[in-house]
Amino acid sequence: MRWIRLLLAMLFAKFKGKIKATDTISLSFRVWITDIDVSVMNHAAILTVMEAGRIDVMVRSNFFKIASKNKWFFPSQAISVQYYKPLKVFQKAQLYTRISFADEKWIYTEQKIIRKGNVIAACIAKSTIKKGRKTVPISELTQKLNIGSFPSIKPELIKTYEKENMEMSEKLIDNWDT
Repeated sequence: MRWIRLLLAMLFAKFKGKIKATDTISLSFRVWITDIDVSVMNHAAILTVMEAGRIDVMVRSNFFKIASKNKWFFPSQAISVQYYKPLKVFQKAQLYTRISFADEKWIYTEQKIIRKGNVIAACIAKSTIKKGRKTVPISELTQKLNIGSFPSIKPELIKTYEKENMEMSEKLIDNWDT
């Protein structure tokens, strides 16, 4: 059922106003009965809502159109989510999405789910652009989107995220037994 949420996000984004890829977007949603485990929204459903926010940004900033034309795709390398409070069935919440940093290879997207002033979950997604096996330089994307540039000053949050992501990858891949 989660694919319905993603399809609806893509469809509704086409009828919303255009944005710059550097804008913060807001997306309202309601917890569906299929999103819950026992009584609260499960992690997979929260990740789907966050994916819907990233889709909204891609459609409204014309990235999808440019990606289709150039045969690009947008894989995530890592997603880190912190869960703070539960959401219950039929509750409404707001998702905020923004691109916080980009270099020549990676785009970092920050997301927050908020309900009645309380942060429910927060996320950083690290993604890139590919054409086949080739990584497309972010400068090529910014040129085609005609946005000048993404934020290029690396925030402390991203530096910390990269360090922890590298340490976790090293432990999981290279030093599993230790």
